[in-house]
Amino acid sequence: WIRPGKIMRETTITTEGAIATIDFCAAHHIPYMLFDWQWYMPCTSHDGDATKVVSKLDMPRVIAYGKEKGVGVWVYVNQHALMKQMRELFPLLHKWGVVGVKSGFVQYASHRWATWLHDMVRLAAENKLLINIHDEFRPSGFSRTYPNLMTQEGIRGNEEMPDATHNTTLPFTRYLAGAGDYTLCYFNNRVKNTKAHQLAMAAVYYSPLQFMFWYDRPEFYQGEEELEFWKAIPSVWDDSRALDGEIGEYIVQARRSGNDWFVGAMTNTEARTITLTTDFLEPGKKYMLHLYEDDDKLNTRTKVRSTHKKIKAGDKLTLKLKSSGGAALHFTPDK
Repeated sequence: WIRPGKIMRETTITTEGAIATIDFCAAHHIPYMLFDWQWYMPCTSHDGDATKVVSKLDMPRVIAYGKEKGVGVWVYVNQHALMKQMRELFPLLHKWGVVGVKSGFVQYASHRWATWLHDMVRLAAENKLLINIHDEFRPSGFSRTYPNLMTQEGIRGNEEMPDATHNTTLPFTRYLAGAGDYTLCYFNNRVKNTKAHQLAMAAVYYSPLQFMFWYDRPEFYQGEEELEFWKAIPSVWDDSRALDGEIGEYIVQARRSGNDWFVGAMTNTEARTITLTTDFLEPGKKYMLHLYEDDDKLNTRTKVRSTHKKIKAGDKLTLKLKSSGGAALHFTPDK
């Protein structure tokens, strides 16, 4: 029952909105959907009751529909409700058919809170619930023992809309400690980086539970071809190789799943040209490269150019990254 995968947040907290999001997830190979705050109320005080769902949301219908479509439902639960109700809530959520809990506004600096959080993860495991710890938690290796702890925040991600220098620092700092839930955005106009930069994050940043389209909704999508990269990419890997980079300057990260390779290249606020040698590919094999790059000359909404071409292992590629930009590459064996 512990299955990694991508996840999308449902923002309307309505039955209709959830059905639409589940349909989008099913069509884009996203196996999970999250109800974030306000599916129970009040959700940020000790008066909240997480055993009672708001009236505009038919939770049984949504969970049943998700099962039909192969999309599991997660719920956000604030620290206040967890402290008060966790032991009765987790068995109830499992009975409902909820597959995971995102815990919010936790603390971790003291022994007391570290112990409390570890107890929460254990209790979740007893009830077959996956866990994503948000806010101040630092990876400690606990997920090696309790792999239902899929990921954790402890990171300044797209909720804060950081710049590209921050983003090219993270692979050398925070991500050395373990999986990080950055909550990747795409269409939101507050993002400070290019669309290709955002695409590349899914390959550069490691999180067995990888949030996609944070702050976005299904209706924002208009058939953009480059989002095939996010549709195809998994969240766990058979091989990972850091190909190139400098702290706070740029990063080129390659990851393999089965016979496919995914590469993300991201630069800071400076434009740069990178030469990528594909010697990580299997020698003697030919591949189809699906390449997604920023191109301001395009008369499109996202200004991402999609190129598809055949290459062989060891070929060199030149990537011209614009300021705060990037490139996303998907290599599939050529048939």
